Amino acid sequence: MAKEYNSNLLKRTITGLIIALPLIFIIIAENYWIFLFLISFFSIAGFYEWIKNSFKRPILWGFNLIFIYFWLSICLLVGLLSAPSFALKEFYDLHEQSVVSVYHIILIIIVNTALFDIFAYFVGSKFGKLHISPNISPNKTLEGLIGGLIGNILFGFLISYSLNISYWSVLICFFGGILAFYGDLLISFLKRDKSIKDTGNILPGHGGVLDRIDSHLLATPIMLLFLILIIVL
Repeated sequence: MAKEYNSNLLKRTITGLIIALPLIFIIIAENYWIFLFLISFFSIAGFYEWIKNSFKRPILWGFNLIFIYFWLSICLLVGLLSAPSFALKEFYDLHEQSVVSVYHIILIIIVNTALFDIFAYFVGSKFGKLHISPNISPNKTLEGLIGGLIGNILFGFLISYSLNISYWSVLICFFGGILAFYGDLLISFLKRDKSIKDTGNILPGHGGVLDRIDSHLLATPIMLLFLILIIVL
């Protein structure tokens, strides 16, 4: 059991690093077209897995969630703030003259969701006793949820202090963790309904694309909008 766990953890780590490389490149390059290609690829792949696995309500739930709520809202916000003629492509703090671009905000959101998953996983594995929804996802515990949210709160304080932005970001990161939990729970519900463990096998240690982006689907658009508002205002 321990050997299998360590092997899976190694696969997850390597895959996570491989996924992180293009994200880091996008943040450095700040190229909207590369960003659009990447988010479109993940959205199309995720919707394909939704269809392939015959999940419930592919149009009402799947298409609207992935392409209207997730893909379209993110592409519009990032595209608007990436336009050369748009004055708020970069947000300047009046006192410290620090610069936070929309791509930095995307990175913050991705890291916040990843930290929720990591803290929830390790705290839940170590201390988890109270199962939240055993019929949908037996491994999700109240202790794990609290651990993930604590990770988000700490991260919120860190980015508020280091980037000199409003401490409202702590609440946004906390709320993002809650949305990440429900996004994960939604895909777990769909998988349990079809009696499958993963939505695919394209990502070693993670399963399918939908397994990887489930936590981001609900959290990213809302966090992006709120973080833009607190930085601009």
